[in-house]
Amino acid sequence: MSKLISGFSKLTKDEKITWLTENYFHNHPENETVIKQYWNSNIDLQQLHDDFIENTISNFYMPFGIAPNFVINDSDFVIPMVVEESSVVAAASLVAKYWSTRGGFKTKVIGTTKIGQVHFMFAGDKTEIEKYFTKNKTELFAATTSITKNMDKRGGGILDIKLVDKTDKLENYYQLHVTFETKDSMGANFINSCLEAIAKTFEREDIEIVMSILSNYVPECLVRAEVSCEIEELGGENPQKFAEKFYQAVKIAEVEPYRAVTHNKGIMNGIDAVVLATGNDFRAVEAGAHAYASKTGQYSSLSHCDISNGIFKFWIEIPLALGTVGGLTSLHPMAKLSLEMLQKPSAKTLMQVMAAAGLAQNFAALRALTTKGIQHGHMKMHLQNILNQFKVNDEEKAIITAYFDKRTVTHSAVVNKIDSLRSPKTNWIDFLDKNLISSKLSSINKDVSPLFGIMNGQQMIEHLSFVLQISNGTVDIDCSVSIEKSAKRKPFLDTDGELPVGFKAPMLSDEPNELKFNSIEEAINDLCIQIDNFKTHFETVKAENHPFFGELDFQYWQKFHVKHFTHHFKQFGLV
Repeated sequence: MSKLISGFSKLTKDEKITWLTENYFHNHPENETVIKQYWNSNIDLQQLHDDFIENTISNFYMPFGIAPNFVINDSDFVIPMVVEESSVVAAASLVAKYWSTRGGFKTKVIGTTKIGQVHFMFAGDKTEIEKYFTKNKTELFAATTSITKNMDKRGGGILDIKLVDKTDKLENYYQLHVTFETKDSMGANFINSCLEAIAKTFEREDIEIVMSILSNYVPECLVRAEVSCEIEELGGENPQKFAEKFYQAVKIAEVEPYRAVTHNKGIMNGIDAVVLATGNDFRAVEAGAHAYASKTGQYSSLSHCDISNGIFKFWIEIPLALGTVGGLTSLHPMAKLSLEMLQKPSAKTLMQVMAAAGLAQNFAALRALTTKGIQHGHMKMHLQNILNQFKVNDEEKAIITAYFDKRTVTHSAVVNKIDSLRSPKTNWIDFLDKNLISSKLSSINKDVSPLFGIMNGQQMIEHLSFVLQISNGTVDIDCSVSIEKSAKRKPFLDTDGELPVGFKAPMLSDEPNELKFNSIEEAINDLCIQIDNFKTHFETVKAENHPFFGELDFQYWQKFHVKHFTHHFKQFGLV
């Protein structure tokens, strides 16, 4: 059955959700509950969000964090960041504090002009279209007067209109290339309205207007951010070596596109987070930045480094077309709050703040990559995501966080730790406690059936005595274990792992040995004697050979016997 629908936009929000859940979700009530859980309880605020886009059914939350301690051009900033990726905010905050004692970030706006284009086709003589453009250029400016009057008052507007011949790229293709200054507005709607007015005035029968649209490639709307200090001031064990490796890492990103893409992605981690927090268009910023990174014909790093004359210098030049008035910046309550947090910046100031955030993020990533590795810090932050994924409680979270304080965090290691906390604890048997051993073993009879394996109760007790005699040196086993095998097997004895069901040293028979004693009581008494002998034997002997683990000293034989006794006590349900 087709799931296509007509008139969907005319349905109420509840009707949209009902249609969606009935057609695309299996668990209708649960999914509907999740969707509605993210509605804002304030009806007016929710309506505001509903009106941002079309066919709204709910809200999608993103974490809103802040990065303090940014010193930009000697002014203090706390920067709002909206991002879902662990370590981004922490990295920016740490780097901000680091550079705050080394002169902070120095930034400047290089240019603020933006571009719009009227794309058209003209099949006639080139000189004719040039004459037509020159004759009517003033009229093209005049066509936008009603649109630009308010922008003109703020010092913005249309800066220039040029005719561009692109017929060498595409037959009959020309442009009207228009440059704009939009001041504190991002200006997309303003630019597009001007372009459409220009196109309408310019059009005639032999000129086919294809489209009129702004460009998100803004190489002249450019900002620079820089940090610098003497190399010795970088700190650490070997600041010169760090500076050299850092410099090499940047140079690799300049010449290797595969590295440059990830390198620049790290820059955009910082920039996009501020773009989102301030209600700007992160897709436009991303597109413009990556296009700028390819301006030479090969994709390259947006940041650069120099370490000459004993000075470390790290900087970025990046195009950022932003606004602090109009659009979502004036509608979204959190965007307005973000701009207030930034002390109500102009678009130029916001460009500088974002460039500093991007440079900070890039510095953090490169410092990690060239020292401890990127995963060290990232996985520490990602730890909380893993813990939340497995729904750990507060007690478990405290234990696991403390456990990984000085350990490498990996997903598998965290899962193993969670499993170890949640799995039943092993009640290890203290085999040196003869009273405990005698009491537990006295509760079974000679012919009791095991939970696994084929030995009966007395055979199990005599087996424990036999293995103790191996450790006591009274049973000579003809079984050597190579140093290589021992080195691989012995670390198991240091773990919390239990001997698996079916574990058997190779020299032991598959069938149980014939009984040596007439009763369980006699077997238990002999076992206690072997326990005493074990303690006294190692007073004069340093090590004895184990048929599976190789040569073991008293400590490791003790670890083995704890596992061995526990294994066989479990075999008969004694623990």
